[in-house]
Amino acid sequence: MMTNNPNIGDIQDLFADAQGEGLQDQASAILVENLDSVALAGCNGADLTEINTDDVTLVAAVIDASGSMSGVRQAVIDGFNTMLDSFNGSKQADSILVSAWSFNDAARLHFSYTPAPSVARLTMREYEPDGGTALYDTLLYVMAGMVAYGQTLRNSGVRTRGIIVVFSDGGDNTSRAKAFQVKTVSDSLMAQEIYTLAYAGFGVPDPARLAAEVGFPVVIPAGSGPSEIRRIFRQVSASVIRASQATVGANNAFFTM
Repeated sequence: MMTNNPNIGDIQDLFADAQGEGLQDQASAILVENLDSVALAGCNGADLTEINTDDVTLVAAVIDASGSMSGVRQAVIDGFNTMLDSFNGSKQADSILVSAWSFNDAARLHFSYTPAPSVARLTMREYEPDGGTALYDTLLYVMAGMVAYGQTLRNSGVRTRGIIVVFSDGGDNTSRAKAFQVKTVSDSLMAQEIYTLAYAGFGVPDPARLAAEVGFPVVIPAGSGPSEIRRIFRQVSASVIRASQATVGANNAFFTM
């Protein structure tokens, strides 16, 4: 069971609390400016009564569903589901809460923060690549949700770390939001030392440049073939599990080859 969808006033209050813990005013203003019904849905998550730990890891998977990903559709589905299997097979399964987004011409929230054992598997019906690449719009939604829901947990005494991983084969070409807005928020999150922001670039000539544009310090280069995509999902899952075992706020390398 999920919490009721919050209203904008609720989220602004949570952002104010987050500012008291290090979120910069400018970053908060950008997130507030982009609040709409999609963003509010992404601020939702499992009720506190469903969380049986005082230390959680929030994981947001942000998956490119533009037309250029159509040739690796099955590999993405397989990779995501294998990642879930890895979470569920770990001792940290109940403390890993997963949110999944995809993006083409617009952002799509598949589900907000849910304990890994309760997450439904991705299917061909849910992942249908087509259209453009609204990465920037989607990342502002994702970061708003992670800040708001994470603050909800922290306000209740739950230690919370956040991990956002983008899986994409190219740059933005559709968003209303600008790269500098995303980077402003990213920089503020990174300064708090409880967030990991990673960009996995599939067959991208210069993934470091694309990651830097949005302020994501962890760069995960990969080939564009199905086996490479499955490999990256496996390695990301291992990194998430390892991070979930660390002390919140510890400066640990997220991704290792």
